[in-house]
Order: sequence, then C-alpha cells, then structure tokens
Amino acid sequence: MEEEALHIRYLIVVAAVLCALIIGYNAFFVPEVSLPAVSVDASAPSSGSSSSEGAYVPKAPSSGQAFAGSSKGEARGKININTATAAQLSDGLTGIGPVMAKRIVEYREKNGAFKSIEALKNVSGIGDKTFEKLKNDITVDNG
Repeated sequence: MEEEALHIRYLIVVAAVLCALIIGYNAFFVPEVSLPAVSVDASAPSSGSSSSEGAYVPKAPSSGQAFAGSSKGEARGKININTATAAQLSDGLTGIGPVMAKRIVEYREKNGAFKSIEALKNVSGIGDKTFEKLKNDITVDNG
C-alpha cells in the first residue's frame, strides 16, 4: 500500500512537470497569429443606392490605420454620431460600451441630431474626460 502511494506521488510530479513544459513551450515558442478583422454590418439599411452616406466605419484597433469614410465629406476613420446605431457606436468607439451607446442613440432620438460634437457631453455619463478621448474619432456630418 505504501509503495502504491509513492508511485501515485511520482506520477503527480511527472504530470506537473509535463504541464509546466507544455505551458512554457506555448508561452515562448508558439508564434502569435493575428487574423484580419472583418466587419459586416447587418443592421445597415439597404436603400438600393450605392452611396455610403452615414456609413459605419470601424476604428482600427491600433489606431495606426485609417479607414475610408463616406462619400458625403465624412472625415476618414470618424463615426457620425448622428447616423450610427448603438452597435456601431459601441464597436467603433473606445470607451463606449453598449449601455452608453444606447444612451447616445436615445438622446439623439429625443432631442434631434447633434449640432456639434461638443453636444455629446449633454448625454448622461459623458463628461469632459470621455469627450476628450472621443473627439478625434467622431463627427456630426448632417449632410
């Protein structure tokens, strides 16, 4: 019985060492794989026109790449807070989650289109600090 317990302890030690080796190998020798981000916006209206007015433009994760904006003069890489859906706002703006995005859309529906990007500060929960983080990523192109 004593010998069986000793063998079990040896097996546990061997298993722990093998686990440590596998973890170490994965941490240091397996190359990082980055997949290209593909965004499909199923909620975009299909009006039949080829214009991309008010189109959702995702923000690059590294903020180092620019994306094309709409053909109506929207700045490159910016999200139009007057036309974006809650999902587009939460996905495309750093620091804006689903709850805050819903507040922005509800505020816009209740009070009309934003006249300036600074008007975003009127939304409950968006103060000066949050606005400073967002101001370079948003626009209020009213067409």
